Amino acid sequence: MRIGRSLFQSKVGRRIFLLFVTCALIPILFLSVISYIQVSVQLEKQNARHLQDAAKSHGMAIYERLLYLEKNMQLSLVKSARSEAVTQKFFQHFNAMGRIDSAGRTEPLFGRFQAFSDAFLKKATRVSQDKTTLIFEENDKEKAAPAKAYMIMKADKTSTLIGEINTLYLWGIGHENILPPMTDLCITDQYRKVLVSSFPLTGDLRRHLARDTGNAQFRILEYNDKGEDYFVSYWPLFLKSNFDAPVLNVILRNPQKEALRALAQFEIIFPLVILLTVWIVLLLSIIHIRKSLDPLEKIKEGTQRVARQDFKTPVEVASNDEFEEVAQSFNTMAEQLERQFEDLNTRSKIDREILSSLNTRQIINIALKRMFLFFECHSVTLCLAAEKKPETFHGFILTDLKRRKPHEIFFDLSKIDLEKLARIEEHFIVSDQGLGKRIAAKVGISIDDCLLILPMMIDEKLKGIITLGYQQQKFFLNNELKHARQIANQITVALSNSFLVEEMERLNVGTLEALARTVDAKSAWTAGHSERVTTLAMKIANAMNMEQQEMDTLRRAAYLHDIGKIGIPLSILDKPGRLTDDEYDTIKDHPSIGGKILEPIHAYADVVPIVHQHHEKFDGTGYPLMLAGEEICIGARILAVADVYDAVVSDRPYRNGWLKEKSIKMITDNSGTHFDPKVVDAFLAVI
Repeated sequence: MRIGRSLFQSKVGRRIFLLFVTCALIPILFLSVISYIQVSVQLEKQNARHLQDAAKSHGMAIYERLLYLEKNMQLSLVKSARSEAVTQKFFQHFNAMGRIDSAGRTEPLFGRFQAFSDAFLKKATRVSQDKTTLIFEENDKEKAAPAKAYMIMKADKTSTLIGEINTLYLWGIGHENILPPMTDLCITDQYRKVLVSSFPLTGDLRRHLARDTGNAQFRILEYNDKGEDYFVSYWPLFLKSNFDAPVLNVILRNPQKEALRALAQFEIIFPLVILLTVWIVLLLSIIHIRKSLDPLEKIKEGTQRVARQDFKTPVEVASNDEFEEVAQSFNTMAEQLERQFEDLNTRSKIDREILSSLNTRQIINIALKRMFLFFECHSVTLCLAAEKKPETFHGFILTDLKRRKPHEIFFDLSKIDLEKLARIEEHFIVSDQGLGKRIAAKVGISIDDCLLILPMMIDEKLKGIITLGYQQQKFFLNNELKHARQIANQITVALSNSFLVEEMERLNVGTLEALARTVDAKSAWTAGHSERVTTLAMKIANAMNMEQQEMDTLRRAAYLHDIGKIGIPLSILDKPGRLTDDEYDTIKDHPSIGGKILEPIHAYADVVPIVHQHHEKFDGTGYPLMLAGEEICIGARILAVADVYDAVVSDRPYRNGWLKEKSIKMITDNSGTHFDPKVVDAFLAVI
């Protein structure tokens, strides 16, 4: 539905729009202004706090270095007392170190000192016994360089130990730099004398420091130098507690544009965030308006889907009014229609699946699983009456779809129960008593409340039972009972067809066995040969994992492989001595004769190649076609091994049967020449 003029033509649309303006935009704008002010103030305070913390941290780092240097000085006294050389290697943070006696003479231990003034020597020789003295002097040679720093302590009663400190290490500058990025450093003493500075102290800054730092508290100052604004933080470093030294003032400077870079980025991003927020609120409001104006259109679309037999998509209306109730009623109707169509489709699918198969086991498995799903029951059983003992039943039980095969049992029913079942015309619903209880006990299922029994009748005789078990009381609708009866009838028809096909298959196999015995009966020496060859060939085929259809074809071919011997004179078949060349050529004709005999039978078209080729050899020296390797069909290669093995272990008019071990060795020795090696491997696995 388009949201245009209809938004303001609808009372609901106008109300939601006004609520959006008053409850969303105005608070957002108000909160945005307050948030901007608060964030700006907090960012400035945070920057000031960081700069103050940096000044204090740098001051404390200087103090820790002084303590460390004092320890080094004390260590040099110990070395001197032990007559050990004091070298710069062990005191690398000192440029020079030496002793000054009471007369002002200097004895260097390492490094070189510049000439000391009389005032300096006077002060150096009068250091306190308790505290280490620090003296800072400007570098006369290079005014821009940091002031020299000296650490002096009492060595003994007549001399003092003096060390010139490496100022780069002491102040944390140069390669020892520990300052935060984009930060300048200046250190003055209590008399405002600059000891080291990476930026010039302007007169404006000196006035600020003289006015604002006299109370020994660190502060944040702002000043302008050459057109650029800076923040300056100050922190006093008191050394009196451990050193005889003036107060040092640690001053850090940071450009305002760097310090407030985060604020500048915030000023760019914040309006975009506000604009995005407004758009999001606007979008959500439009979506809400659509939800309030769309129920009728959704119901209309739902009716169109139902007309197309689409029942899966419900009409979703969450307006908390009459439209939602109408949508719920519509969805209920659609669910009922869907259930009816699903019932019809499922029944049709079950019918197709069970009627398309002629395998009894497959029909039973399909029927159990489909009925288990369709009727949503706790258990499904299908029990078939034995053909020669009607009171004995073969039961197939399904209680879990995860099982690949149903559980199977055998049980007997009394004549009274059989008569009761035979009198049931459609179905029989029982609870935990009587016939239902006895049947449930026989098949080993628990019935708490309900059992639906469906007899399977063929020619007015009870051929089986289908039961649906439920653990809770089940109220069956008429259409459910009707569907159950119809599906049971279809299963009965499918099983009846399967029984007929299986009976025909047994008849077919029996016919083949009879025909094989007829062929073998032509000679007393070949009695049972075809049946034994068939048994061995099937074992080899099974070991080679042949498909069931190929194994069925091989079985028929094995029974009939020597049918061509019908055309061979008995005098040749039973000749006790060696055959002549002409007689052997006659014998070699029997595969071709067998193929011609079976050729008119269309159903045996796939049997003919096996019969025709079962005397071919893997190396191509066999007969009648002299085929080799894969040119010989796999059934003929299997049959060749089984046929030769049975022939050599059996007695013949011209020799006695071989021992099993000799026969197996002969087969193995001819692997790759007479026989397919893969077939020989399978033969050895099963013999």
